Amino acid sequence: MPRRHRAARDRPGPPAPSPRPRTAAPVWASADGMTVRTVSGETGKVYRCPGCQQEIKPGTPHLVVMTEGGVEGRRHWHTPCWRQERRRRGLG
Repeated sequence: MPRRHRAARDRPGPPAPSPRPRTAAPVWASADGMTVRTVSGETGKVYRCPGCQQEIKPGTPHLVVMTEGGVEGRRHWHTPCWRQERRRRGLG
């Protein structure tokens, strides 16, 4: 018996879009008056974490935290260092 082709209406549609963009920071990382986003670290640049004063090597996923409305206050943080900084500031 020949195989029957499914009609277009019976085929599954495209996958649902991801609810959060890839650069969105984890929910716990947000803070009032701050913009927090996740970066992959693939730019090839070395940054210094203000929390531990250690280098963030290229290729290391980390967080970029900046005050809203200004990039001059942008800082690159190790994820655990930002978590500790939030606790130190009493943000959660």
